[in-house]
Amino acid sequence: MENGRLQKDFVATSLPGRVFDSLAHHSSSVIMAGAILCTLLVKFYWACYIGRISEYLSWITADLIVLLGLEVILSLLVFFWPRKIVLRITLLTAAAVCTWSVFNAAWLLTTGTQILPAVLMPLFRDPVNRFTIIGHHLVLRPLVAVSLLGPSAVALAFFFTVLVRPFYRRLSTKMLLAKAIAYCILITMTLLTAGSSAKNTSKTMEYAELRYNSQLKAITSFFSADSKIAEKTDYSAATRKFPTYDELDISLTKNAAKQKPKNVVIVILEGIAYKQTSLYDETLNLTPCLVELAEEGVSFENARTPMTHTTKALFSILAGRFPSVSQDFVEAVPAEKNYAGLTTILRDKLGYRTAFFQSALGSFEARSGLVHNLGFETFWARNDLNDPNKYLGYLASDEFAIIEPITDWLRQDDKPFLLTLLCSVTHDPYEVPEWFGSNDKEPLARYRQTITYTDSFIKALDEQLAKLNLSENTIFCIVGDHGEAFGEHGRFGHARIPFDEGLRIVWLMRAPGLITPGQRITEPTSSIDVTPTILSAMGFDITSAGFDGIDMLNSDGSERKLFFSAWINQSPAGFIRGDEKYIYDPLNNIVVVYYLSND
Repeated sequence: MENGRLQKDFVATSLPGRVFDSLAHHSSSVIMAGAILCTLLVKFYWACYIGRISEYLSWITADLIVLLGLEVILSLLVFFWPRKIVLRITLLTAAAVCTWSVFNAAWLLTTGTQILPAVLMPLFRDPVNRFTIIGHHLVLRPLVAVSLLGPSAVALAFFFTVLVRPFYRRLSTKMLLAKAIAYCILITMTLLTAGSSAKNTSKTMEYAELRYNSQLKAITSFFSADSKIAEKTDYSAATRKFPTYDELDISLTKNAAKQKPKNVVIVILEGIAYKQTSLYDETLNLTPCLVELAEEGVSFENARTPMTHTTKALFSILAGRFPSVSQDFVEAVPAEKNYAGLTTILRDKLGYRTAFFQSALGSFEARSGLVHNLGFETFWARNDLNDPNKYLGYLASDEFAIIEPITDWLRQDDKPFLLTLLCSVTHDPYEVPEWFGSNDKEPLARYRQTITYTDSFIKALDEQLAKLNLSENTIFCIVGDHGEAFGEHGRFGHARIPFDEGLRIVWLMRAPGLITPGQRITEPTSSIDVTPTILSAMGFDITSAGFDGIDMLNSDGSERKLFFSAWINQSPAGFIRGDEKYIYDPLNNIVVVYYLSND
């Protein structure tokens, strides 16, 4: 090595050595080839998987332009400046692009969408829980894990070897020119072919984002209408303030004040899509208990969540207000005073005991902070079971094991109570305890099995309330946090999904003496309506409370905008008004209007 110039005459004798020699002399091009191959293969697989193979070329056009163009630029840099520092810079650039390609491939295989920088934010905020989730998913998908991590490990070893000892064999001018021409021909042919098949290309929002290059979109997202910039602007100009428990003007009507207080039990369903229940399709026969409860009370058949994320949904359900439309869990940041909502109203106005039970890990998404902010006196989570044999996956636990501690809490005092329970067995990886049955291998079947399990648990909980002679004096509310997608629009999970498989939820209420059995309310509603509806049913005058939600048992039927957003920055958002559903996708600058009676 002289004056920082690269060694060009490395000689290998063995076959592996000669192969390594050949690859190492063009290391950045080799790594870029890996990035291109990974991107093209995963999009081809996905196009085949969801039956959109005719759109494949339109999906990879931007990838070829960006990645092949970048490969030429890196080759030119080393060609004209064959220095150690230049090779290391090009190596690091190629490695970053390749690493992002692997992340994008994994995210696409999991969700059906391409990855954004915002997706990685939780990894830094809560690394223990998030990496546990990633590890669990890799164990469940060994073929995907080997396909992605195997080549990644080889590429990583190759990268560090060449980075430590950079060397380069200079291409001839003719070879470099031939490479550039070949790339241009390949890109041109792809453009022409993709253009000729444009008539077969879907123009709908759900597949539009597969046409951009993930690496370029990741970079430009920092300079356009980026989430961080938007949040800073929004925070600096924000005027909205969540009222605290001592700032809410609400009281019982005179007649209600004379009545015996009703206990309140709220069961929050994790990720159960309305269309995956017997309430929507009786032939599924997955939730007979929910059907029975609907017949005993009122069913809100057109309910949706304001945000497809559990923490945000919990706040909306229990506070009667829209959550912060941000990726941060701002609702869970410990506040000096409890927020005004169902919990604090019942606690402070009527002296209720309050408890929040969940089958999930207590530290997940700072749940204890949210529970504190909402004003609950008791918080019980999976950790309190002290029995790892009851754990299911990385998050949940056998919910039947919670009935005993719930019963113990109920028997502690004769005071009226608010009991809130969050079920989590229906959260991925969709595992049921062995006593209930063997876990199915196919994801949708596993998911439906957990729904049946949860329905059985709700029945067992209801029976326990009856044994304790509490049923007749208890408002029993079942409500979902969000839904779950299984490829209905080419997407999976619930992040960044603005469609009804992610938004539409279950909402049922039974209240003997307060609610006429068998009611079906088809008017659009949201989980922001749960708290004002329960309080109104109990006799509270909510007119001056300032809730974002309304009493759905006494709605005047007037149309209003029910806003929603899909969690993760730069996700689609919109509103429902009557039969119309408006969705704006900021990532692709697309606006879509659906007529819900038809679609």
